[in-house]
Amino acid sequence: MRPGRILTLCSLALIVAGEVHAQADYGFRFVRIRFESPFGGRGWGGEVWAHDYPTAEKNFYTALERTTAIHVQEPYVVLDLKDDRIFEYPILYLCEPGYWRMDDEDAAQLREYLSRGGFILFDDFRGDYEWINLYEQMQRVFPGNEPVELPPTHPIWSIYFGIDPVAAPSLVSGYQGSSTADRYMGYFDEEGRLMALANRNQDIGDGWEYPDRDFANASTVSFQMGINFVMYALTH
Repeated sequence: MRPGRILTLCSLALIVAGEVHAQADYGFRFVRIRFESPFGGRGWGGEVWAHDYPTAEKNFYTALERTTAIHVQEPYVVLDLKDDRIFEYPILYLCEPGYWRMDDEDAAQLREYLSRGGFILFDDFRGDYEWINLYEQMQRVFPGNEPVELPPTHPIWSIYFGIDPVAAPSLVSGYQGSSTADRYMGYFDEEGRLMALANRNQDIGDGWEYPDRDFANASTVSFQMGINFVMYALTH
């Protein structure tokens, strides 16, 4: 494991931490990234970064506790990218990246976080315009680093639950029930480690918030995806 890699102690115990830092005092914490949008910063249900919050976190914690040995810790955490506390946590979640913009300090901080071994999950966006916005923001973090679509054979789809990403329904508005719109784009470092995953034309956070709307097992798959993403990020 490279120096400076972010470590976490979970009862999953699939990784071994050498020097113990702040995150080792807790169980797994869900960290949502807060940001100001140049488009006014609000959407359905409030701030765009807060869509599904905090119900999605609450239900996702329940799913983690019921189906894995990962010990979760409340409260859920909301941080800005400029906050150095992001380095205490191995996984960040950013909702609605189609409306996300960074300044130079944000970009430098995220670059450092990912370079140290952190992982960020982008969720809840749709269409070409929102994808282009995310792509442009990530080019500021790692210029020239092109995203790669994760194939169904990638181990992230089988690390805990067996998931067929091709058959998985998309949950974003305009694609409800579609099994062809969603794509999962990964950003890798020079050593081949997955640093960031973008759920393009997908919204698994909606599945976490509304488990009762489980059409075509969409919410079930959303929880399974989230758990697989956490498992993979914690162990790679």
